[in-house]
This record gives sequence, structure tokens and C-alpha cells, in this order.
Amino acid sequence: MTTAHSFYERYWLETAAQVKDFQRKWPKLSRFIPREPGVHILDVGCGDGRFVCAMSALNPQARFTGVDVSQAALDLAAKAAPHAAFHRIADGAPLPLADASVDFILATEVIEHVYDTEALFREMARVLKPGGRLLITTPYHGFLKNLVLVAVWFDRHFDPTGPHIRFFSNRALDRCLRTAGLARLARGYFGLFRPLSFSVFVLAGKRARTSSTTGVDP
Repeated sequence: MTTAHSFYERYWLETAAQVKDFQRKWPKLSRFIPREPGVHILDVGCGDGRFVCAMSALNPQARFTGVDVSQAALDLAAKAAPHAAFHRIADGAPLPLADASVDFILATEVIEHVYDTEALFREMARVLKPGGRLLITTPYHGFLKNLVLVAVWFDRHFDPTGPHIRFFSNRALDRCLRTAGLARLARGYFGLFRPLSFSVFVLAGKRARTSSTTGVDP
């Protein structure tokens, strides 16, 4: 039986998966990366470490941790960013970090690949410090774009053999954040014009009180 782990091992090994639109996304995302020395930054779904390297260039005095389900991806990340700590995780499993131990989380083009989205949002909220920030990107699914997808690109976009298993509207994404005790602070878009944008980004902050589960020492 194919598991999420085995699928993404094959995905990385066969396709050398990369953030193909990094140059388009990074100028908008980079302005949200904290510059304070000593902050702990977590990259959820870090892949080959490209964003860890980019964030390190902006803040070389930060502490970086990356997590991913693919060991093949983590091996690439460890070579690219030997100063960071990388951990393999399972879908739905707790993040290997203590409660309120992270200042900033980046999760770019990740949540659409996750089976247990509720657990992931809950875990990201758990490890964030009070006042911490979460920056997410995911493919955009607005009403007009959905109509175009259904009419023209349904089979290509909703490919049953592809890696995307979740599809978020703005309302659904906000609901996931609220349920985890996170509040949206900003939202923006990538590509074309808003009704047909490729992706959406959301910056969220941790509320004063969130549910907490037992974590693991960092």
C-alpha cells in the first residue's frame, strides 16, 4: 500500500520536486520574514531547503528548523542548509517541537498536500509563541476561478494521481485558522489578477489562548 511517506519519496526522487515559482513568490513573502536576531523560524514542508536558505540570507542570526514527510527532500535540505535542524514527520503526527517554542512559521504550498489538516493547523498553533506569526501559501480557489477550472481544466487541475488532495477557498482557510486559535492579519495573491490568481498567501497571528497538547523538547 502506498503511504504519504512513500508517495512523496517517489515524488522527490522522480521529479526532483522544486518550488517552480519561487522567484514570483519570494519578493512578496520575504517582507514578512522576521529580522530580529535569535528568532526561531520553522519551515513546515521545507522540501529541499530553498526557503530556509533564502530566509537565512535575510536573517543569518536566526535559528532554523525544517520538517517534511520526505527523507529524500530532507537530505537535499541538509546539504543546502547545514546550519539548520531538519526532522522527518508523519502526516497528522505532532511536530517535534515544544509548546510555544517558535517565533515564526512558513508553510508554502504545503497544506494542500496534507490529509489531516486540522491536526497540522493545531500543531502549528501549539508550537507558536504568543504573538508569533504563521505565513501560508496555497493554490487559490475563488468562485470565478473554480468555474473556469470546472469548465476548462478540471481533469488537469484535479488530477487524481497528483499531489494535491485539499483545495482551499479563502473562507475555508480562514475557518481552519480560527479553529486552531489563529487570526488572519493579511492576505495577498500571486499571478494574473485576483479572480484567476494562481496562489494566495495569508499571514496569521497566534491568539492569546489556544489549545495545547504535549509537545517534544526541541
